[in-house]
Amino acid sequence: WLRRRGAPAVAVLMYHDLCDDGDLANWMRVPRSRFAAQLDACAELGAFVHPEDLEAPERLPRGRLGFLVTFDDGYANNARLAAPLLAARKIPALFCVSPAPRVSQEPFWTDLVVTPLQARAVAELDLGRFGLGVFRFRAGPPAARWDDIQRLLVAIKAVGNDDHPQVAAILAWFRDTYAAELREHLPRFRPLRVEELARLAAEPHFVVASHGHEHRILTRLTDDALAATLARSRDLLANATGRPVTQLAYPNGDHDARVRAATFRAGFRLAYTTRSALA
Repeated sequence: WLRRRGAPAVAVLMYHDLCDDGDLANWMRVPRSRFAAQLDACAELGAFVHPEDLEAPERLPRGRLGFLVTFDDGYANNARLAAPLLAARKIPALFCVSPAPRVSQEPFWTDLVVTPLQARAVAELDLGRFGLGVFRFRAGPPAARWDDIQRLLVAIKAVGNDDHPQVAAILAWFRDTYAAELREHLPRFRPLRVEELARLAAEPHFVVASHGHEHRILTRLTDDALAATLARSRDLLANATGRPVTQLAYPNGDHDARVRAATFRAGFRLAYTTRSALA
């Protein structure tokens, strides 16, 4: 089909984080050995493309499926676990980083929720005091349990960004209720530090992109806040890496005409959303 079509086609693979084999199960966190196997399988099926090639389509492979490896958020395990596997295979990758967690070393809010649910194998959670009701989590199979957890994450996201008073109260409750589990496990799933990000950017096969400054959903921001988060993320990442930042991944994949216009006014040339399709 690709040979008949003639035009290049790229599958953008959206990862978030890796973990050591046998660590806490998380649908968005791929075990190291499974990630290596996925890279090898993709190498047999097609060709990996450099992130900058999407800005120069004449460099993209034709007649073979292209794969672009991307990572959202900016986890430390991108550097500790993913980068060595990619570098050994000379596979390019795009790391879409939110600078605010990198600077503060505050965990991503989804980890405040998912980590204790998995560490304590929580079966039921009553968030009625926050207006969200009762959530139940199946013990298995893993995919079914993740569907249950995802319903909770979607419900929280529907309320607002992490600075929304109701969301902030929910996250504070998780911090207090599951303090022991968070102390034990979150250090393994922390954001990148400045020096780790600089090492990633120094690798010729890797490119650093923005994921918004605070990882807040852009469609919910005012015009001024939207312009500020885009510009600040671009400038901080450029200063940290010594390279221009021209690409962006929309947090949560959410965008509209206003966000797209602000993105390109801020100097980005290419932006990614979440949709199951060939680009």
